[in-house]
Amino acid sequence: MTNIYNFRVFPSLSATLCVITLLLLNTTAAAQDGSDYVNDEGERTTGAVWTELGVTKILPYDLSISLDAGFRTDEWFKEACRADIGVGLNWKPFKHWRFGVGYTFLMKHYRIETEHKTEIEQEYKYRALSASENTDFSTFMGAPLYTDYDGTSYIYHGYNDATKQFTRVTDSYWRQRHRVSFDAAYSYKLLGILRLTLRERYQLTFIPAKKVGRTRDRVKTVTKYRDAYYGIDGEISGYDEIYYYYQDGSTIYRLDKTDDNSIAEDYTTSYLAEHDGEYLNTTEAFEKEKSSKTLHVLRSRLTFEIDKKGWKWTPYVSIELFNNMGDEFELDKVRTITGVEYAVSKLHKISAGYVFNHENDIDGDQNIHALSLGYKFKF
Repeated sequence: MTNIYNFRVFPSLSATLCVITLLLLNTTAAAQDGSDYVNDEGERTTGAVWTELGVTKILPYDLSISLDAGFRTDEWFKEACRADIGVGLNWKPFKHWRFGVGYTFLMKHYRIETEHKTEIEQEYKYRALSASENTDFSTFMGAPLYTDYDGTSYIYHGYNDATKQFTRVTDSYWRQRHRVSFDAAYSYKLLGILRLTLRERYQLTFIPAKKVGRTRDRVKTVTKYRDAYYGIDGEISGYDEIYYYYQDGSTIYRLDKTDDNSIAEDYTTSYLAEHDGEYLNTTEAFEKEKSSKTLHVLRSRLTFEIDKKGWKWTPYVSIELFNNMGDEFELDKVRTITGVEYAVSKLHKISAGYVFNHENDIDGDQNIHALSLGYKFKF
């Protein structure tokens, strides 16, 4: 009797396991600091564990029905990112052909999102020669003297330079998805050992609308330049007064930057009176509704398996393309898997593999290195 545990009898199994081990070791080392890597283009790289349990019941007339459940983690075991359960019906009317239809309910977890934005605003000021008030003529940026249509003369007085740093945080949340799929697969065996399977799957996913919590923080600083003076060439060479406003806690301070020895003054009351009670720094919490979406995807997968009668080990390699049918067949995702399946008995099978998932879809631009683990029961 052949010893199925002797790798000399099955050299391709040894090679497959070595490849999986090296890939997992490399990925684990890259992710061992517990944080994702994000490059300059915003592409995220992370490690994951994907698990799946499946039960299949053979029915008459070449039919079978299956129940599958899956669970996925992000940052390896640190974060749950997806849970799903689905039911499928398969029909194999011919030796090489199989057709299927299925429904899956998914819950997908979205991490905290932080966005930063900077705005700089400049407000030009003019002072009427016959009055003390400031007047904004932001459309006029010319010579220091300006005469209005009514004959009133104004002189360039300076400007307000406001810098606003916005930080918007979207809370983490779970969002459900409803997915329906239709399959057609053709399988052919070469040389009695190599099985090739081409599967085309149309996948429709409906994502209901979801309200999520958001917080927006603004940190604002204002520099006021007043009473410009000019050089020989007529250009502005400096300002008589430069005031810098900033907020610390609930107190707004003003610092005279034209005086090297000045001490920041508490200017809260004056500033709020001048700006209708609005602080420099503000925090706003609100809800944002993410609209519903319907995705149409064509998934094309080619699988190579070592499938020889009497062997309990089945190594495999597959590549799958996800084409967005709603966006001119844009390639949203490429998934490659290498792994091995072991038949514990006639009814029970377990599997392990390595998954590389490159995504550029509605969930973001990311690379996922995943350890895949599975168990199937068929009766």
